[in-house]
Amino acid sequence: MKQQGVFRRLVVNSGTLFAGDAASSLFGLLSLVLMARVLGPEQLGILAAIQAYVSTVGVLVNFQSWHAIVSYGARALADQDTVAFERLIRVGTLLDLISALVGAVVAALVAVVVGPLLSWDAATTRLAALFCVTIALDLSGTPKGVLRMFDRFGQLSSVTLLTAGLKCAAVAVAAFFQAGLDTFVVITGAAIVLDRLLLCMLGWRVLIQRGHGGALRRSSEGFGDAPAGLWPFVWTTNASSSLGIVTRELDILIVAGVLGPSSAGLYRVARQFAALLSRPFEALYHAVYPELAQLWAQGEVLAFRQLRWRGAAGAGVFALLVWCVLWLFGEPLLARTVGSDYVAAHAVLLWYALALVVGVAAFALEPAGYSMGRSKPMLVAHAGSVLLYVVILPPFLLAIGLPGAGVAALVFQLSWAAAMLFVQRAR
Repeated sequence: MKQQGVFRRLVVNSGTLFAGDAASSLFGLLSLVLMARVLGPEQLGILAAIQAYVSTVGVLVNFQSWHAIVSYGARALADQDTVAFERLIRVGTLLDLISALVGAVVAALVAVVVGPLLSWDAATTRLAALFCVTIALDLSGTPKGVLRMFDRFGQLSSVTLLTAGLKCAAVAVAAFFQAGLDTFVVITGAAIVLDRLLLCMLGWRVLIQRGHGGALRRSSEGFGDAPAGLWPFVWTTNASSSLGIVTRELDILIVAGVLGPSSAGLYRVARQFAALLSRPFEALYHAVYPELAQLWAQGEVLAFRQLRWRGAAGAGVFALLVWCVLWLFGEPLLARTVGSDYVAAHAVLLWYALALVVGVAAFALEPAGYSMGRSKPMLVAHAGSVLLYVVILPPFLLAIGLPGAGVAALVFQLSWAAAMLFVQRAR
């Protein structure tokens, strides 16, 4: 009965996130279509590179506090240890503040060095520096963890949907007036900031409702008294997320550096269309993580193992069916949406989408490993996969052209899944 209840809750939570993510993905795709038609491949590639650069720096210095809130918060609540939970909130909030301040300063300063490497002129470099505001206002790590801890997935979904809708509306107005690159950079950054501020507001409201509103000032123990084992966990999850940014954002910078901004624009379009396959399934990751963490903390090993695999095969099969649709209708879809200038993105789209099929099928491996306390071997395995990806991506681009980026992504996903399986079996 317990297993059925957990799985039912997982279905409800993931279904809520799925609906919001699916709708926001459509808004995101429509925003991309409008921007692509107005800007063209080259300027769209510059916009993608700016966003990728700032996101990369932001993740590199971000402590990913929400991981710690979910994992250690589950243990504290299971033990009914209010003091430990509120201490965790204080530490997480401090980590968010440090990440925001350091990340914004570093990103703005390093943009002067990175700009020439990506053929940015002075105006583009200033736009990149302005976009660093999105890092400075990113205090949402702890609030996101709180919302996931207390099953507020509907609110997470609503924020994603609202900001995506508002961004799409703003992009539509800007496209109607044939606005320039700077306008679309500002709109994109404003949407990111709004999303993070709303998450902060909702997360702290939940804490107040649960009686933890004074968590930042209640104890004399201070910010530095973290739960035992927290710091190794934080550093490893931060390192793992930093590795993950290579496949989420840094690849665009590599494509731009090797093949130029136009190719980066085509690659950005291919990734956005491929996200139709994988983005809704991200809901499963965020919904399954708290459940796995709680089951492992409670010693429910059998339920943990069943939940880890249940639904993964179905998700993989569904993702493969979506890939078949992209294979059959991808070229006319690109031509009728973003325009004929982007049809050349179809080949890399297919390879990249196939890589995401593998990622969707293996969605539960990472949260399961974190819940089991296997963060260190997971970090080593992830580092090996990312190193392989970084090594093969430039030569693949030079040898195959833009499709090489998709082939390299497929190799990465296969190696990552195999490494995660090894870590899980080693337990």
